[in-house]
Amino acid sequence: MKKNALLILAIVVLTAGTSLGAKVVYRLFTPSGAGKSVFLKSGDKKHKYFLVEKGNTLGFDVVGPTTVKVRTRAELRSGVTADNYEIQIWEGDRLIEGRKAKTAPSKLILEGQDGAVGLSRTVIVKVPRGKHSYRLWLASDNIDKFYARFYQVKKPVKKTGYIPYKPLDIKKEIHLSSGKTQTTYYLVDADGGAVVTIIGPTRLRIYCRANFDQEMKGSAKFSFGIFEKNLEVTQFSAVAKMASNVIFKELNDMVPSVLNTFNFDVPPGKHAYEFRKINSASPSLALRFKIRKDGLAKKL
Repeated sequence: MKKNALLILAIVVLTAGTSLGAKVVYRLFTPSGAGKSVFLKSGDKKHKYFLVEKGNTLGFDVVGPTTVKVRTRAELRSGVTADNYEIQIWEGDRLIEGRKAKTAPSKLILEGQDGAVGLSRTVIVKVPRGKHSYRLWLASDNIDKFYARFYQVKKPVKKTGYIPYKPLDIKKEIHLSSGKTQTTYYLVDADGGAVVTIIGPTRLRIYCRANFDQEMKGSAKFSFGIFEKNLEVTQFSAVAKMASNVIFKELNDMVPSVLNTFNFDVPPGKHAYEFRKINSASPSLALRFKIRKDGLAKKL
């Protein structure tokens, strides 16, 4: 009894582990050698497929490592209730993958035509590293064409991590208070105020608050420029609105705006960027910076 109980427990654990595995998600793609496309209809829904005729191939390029799934549906002769065909995928003169399939009529219909379309039959290809050029081929005595739809494993999008980045040259450091939290900013005006030295390629994230004096009301447009060797590289603009729940500890006569965020892609090489206020009603701006984590691996 004890051995049986342990065996059952092991099976439960293995089953649970399998069910918790990551689900494979595919995305549709159009093959590089796509020719004529058709729509197969199921009620009000239409699905785009590409034609593969006997004697001709359909080529598609893929960069691995990845997994490709090719879904096919044969066009059946009138009155045929079942038939056979073979799906082949070649690379050069080498057969990479193949499947002999038996099919029967499906509920799908070919838009604008009366021909019957078979049930889906799929081939999956594990694509090794590098670029590969494949050809899809039909082999059959009775079926002259099938329709194919292509899917590739969708790679998960990696979230880019950012961490604070302090300028090497600053005019004044100020602190934004929100409850018990304080955040460091750097004061910038028309004469500058912050110089960021950085090595690209990377991305710099810029957080900006415009400062309102006692005479300013409602909202106001602000801009700042990024300069390198006194030449303007780019500029950013937005409309600032007064914030109601934060203050700058060192600027009692100023009211900060709500936060605006900008991204700047740093090109390759070492750069010293100066930030200056331009074309702004605000007497000054408060900036802080973050850099992509991978950018910190580059030494100045």
